[in-house]
Amino acid sequence: MTDNLTPFELLAHQRSHVMVVLSEPASNSADSFLTWYQGDYLNEVAADSRVLGAKHYERHDVDVTQGHYEPLPYTYLAFYDLCLDGAEQAQPLISRIKELHDSAPSAQAPAIWMYYPLGEKVGLQQLDAEPMLTLAFANGVAGREAEFREWYVTRHIRHALNIRALVSGQCLCRTQFQDPGAPSPDYEVIAVYEQLGSAEDIIESFNTIPAETFGFPTMDDVRFKEWVYRPVTG
Repeated sequence: MTDNLTPFELLAHQRSHVMVVLSEPASNSADSFLTWYQGDYLNEVAADSRVLGAKHYERHDVDVTQGHYEPLPYTYLAFYDLCLDGAEQAQPLISRIKELHDSAPSAQAPAIWMYYPLGEKVGLQQLDAEPMLTLAFANGVAGREAEFREWYVTRHIRHALNIRALVSGQCLCRTQFQDPGAPSPDYEVIAVYEQLGSAEDIIESFNTIPAETFGFPTMDDVRFKEWVYRPVTG
């Protein structure tokens, strides 16, 4: 319970950063990977004092971009809400996550990226059901990155809720600190949209919205990906 805590004490229960962990099973090890991923691995990560919440997702097989963009080369995606005094404080947890993957025969080496909330969550704040997510991995055009971030978080994240299947949105921004030697987090911004309904509902919604509803004046279309992820239930 946090009802009687001081404002400073409340900080220990409030998110400062988001760790994004992308994982892939070893060849012919999908079932054993999933048992480990949702069992021993999740239990250890979630028990870390820096972790406020842990959610696992898997890449959906429906391509909502209809062939415009390739997915990231990882099947599983995790969001770990962290409470840190600076992203570099995540290094011990990053090291432990890498050790856990290295010691699991069913897992390949993960990509671990650090982000922080760039703006407020818009749309529905609480959902009764665990939603799917539509994720946009994006960058601004060279030389206009600051303009892009402001446009994305104050305008586009709101425009996107014209899509009926999307019920909330929030932008995350890449931190200056990243794990040295890890796969590079090539995307400055991740837009996280909670989605009710099916992946096909996203495609149908796209097709009912006039093209002029969405403009992308400062986004680098070459360095962009979008995909739907569903909660891992196994």
